[in-house]
Amino acid sequence: MIRIVIAGLQKDRIAKCVVAAGGDRVEATVTTDMDGAKKVKNGQADYYIGACNSGGGAALSIAIGLLGYGRCATVAKSGSKPDAQNIEALVSKGTIAFGIAEESIETAVAFIMDSLLKKHAT
Repeated sequence: MIRIVIAGLQKDRIAKCVVAAGGDRVEATVTTDMDGAKKVKNGQADYYIGACNSGGGAALSIAIGLLGYGRCATVAKSGSKPDAQNIEALVSKGTIAFGIAEESIETAVAFIMDSLLKKHAT
C-alpha cells in the first residue's frame, strides 16, 4: 500500500485522482501541509502531493522545510505542462514530495501515480 498525503488547494480533487489511478494499491489522506509533511517525515506516509496556484510556493514550502529541498520537486508549474519522463526521473532519484499547479492536477497526478506504481510494483 502506497500512503499519500495531500495538501494545499483542491485537496479533494487530488485525492480523487490519486484513488482513480491507484485503486486499492493506494491510501490517500487529505490533510494540512504541516501535518502531511510531518506524516512523511515520521514514516506515517510515503509521499506528499501539494497544490497551489504556481505549483512551487505554497504547494511545497512546508514540505521543503521538513523533508529537505532535495526530496521535493515542483512537477507542474502554472502555465506549463507536466512531463512524464521528468516525473519518472524524480521518483527514481527518491523525490517524495511533489508540488503541482491547480490547472494541471489531473495530468500531473496521473503521471506521478504511474511512476509511483511502477516503482512499487517490484
